[in-house]
Amino acid sequence: MRDYLPLAKALETNRISEFVAQEEARGIGPIDSAEFDGTVAKVIKAQRSEDRTSHSASGGNSNGKKTRRGNGPDA
Repeated sequence: MRDYLPLAKALETNRISEFVAQEEARGIGPIDSAEFDGTVAKVIKAQRSEDRTSHSASGGNSNGKKTRRGNGPDA
């Protein structure tokens, strides 16, 4: 048996088809598309924890508003 070819090395050396053949020989086959889509949908739609928001935090004492350079009152 040849040496194991990791996915990262296969990508790096343009040997994807060799990697696929290796994994198929190990019994790793294609995924079930419907099962994959369902799992991905669950992960994407996972609820955020209560103390999290969808907004980025403002730094320091900032109120979150940005002023363009040269347009502020002190410019």
